[in-house]
Amino acid sequence: MDAKFITIEEIKATLDQLRQDPNTQRKFPKELWISIIQLTKIHPIVEVCRLLQIKPIYLKRKIHQYQEPTVQFQEVIMPEVFSASDSVTVEIKSIDGLQAKIQGPSSCLNYLCKLFGR
Repeated sequence: MDAKFITIEEIKATLDQLRQDPNTQRKFPKELWISIIQLTKIHPIVEVCRLLQIKPIYLKRKIHQYQEPTVQFQEVIMPEVFSASDSVTVEIKSIDGLQAKIQGPSSCLNYLCKLFGR
């Protein structure tokens, strides 16, 4: 999904032109949506939507539609030994069919928080 970076002003001008053309029926090309999505990596979604006159819920749907999943798994090795009575199991299943299973002592929940930056 590598597209040339286009400034917000260029995108706004393109959108204005497309919105005036009755042939587009307000359906913008995929490449334009990808450029808009790239803007959300450096500007808040709310700001991009305000400047480009796009509803935030619609842009969020487009982001979900065009972005490739960026799921990454990291292995965390727990050095301490734990008893069966202190163990927890966390299973995660996504709509797309991705699954993850985490087993360990209840303190492993602290490691999960570190993985997700909280």
